[in-house]
Amino acid sequence: MRVTALIAISILLVACGSAGPSGGNPPATPTQTTSPSPTTSTAPTPSPAATPSPSPSPSPTCSFPLQGGTTASATIADVRVGSHTGYDRLVIEYRGGQPAYKLVPQDPGTFVGPFSGLPVSVAGHAGLHLFIYKMDIPPTFLHGTNLKPGYSELKQVVVMSVFEGQAEIAIGLDRLECPTVSVLSSPSRLVIDFPTH
Repeated sequence: MRVTALIAISILLVACGSAGPSGGNPPATPTQTTSPSPTTSTAPTPSPAATPSPSPSPSPTCSFPLQGGTTASATIADVRVGSHTGYDRLVIEYRGGQPAYKLVPQDPGTFVGPFSGLPVSVAGHAGLHLFIYKMDIPPTFLHGTNLKPGYSELKQVVVMSVFEGQAEIAIGLDRLECPTVSVLSSPSRLVIDFPTH
């Protein structure tokens, strides 16, 4: 009877010893695989938090007049407008060099044609008067001399005159903000961007 009990105890110990390590390891592996997956789901949360949306801030105030260019003479080849995300654009294209320009604020209801002396009606609540110097003739205006795009910021552009070596252009705006003025080449252009909101 003792011999039978000893044999039974030794069989039981062998069985438990072999089952112990193999039964303990598998549950540990799934626990490690499931714990990293919540970590990956929390990782994308910081990326939406990085928001560069506040960067479109209001345009800085300008010190008018805005002026630049060179002493080169040129002829106007075209005046055109366009609207893009964040700004409306006015382009004066030249044949020749990059002449000097000056941009000053003016009430849109007070423009007067320099050659005719007659009032020039311009749409908008604010205005800019663009002077371009050292002008050769004859100018060409492929898109006309009275552009009425009615964009959110740029409302109207009127070429009032090209007379005695000077061009004068009336610009009607929704509001007066600081434009970005660029002088570009190939071909020579004066580009004025008006910020929109």
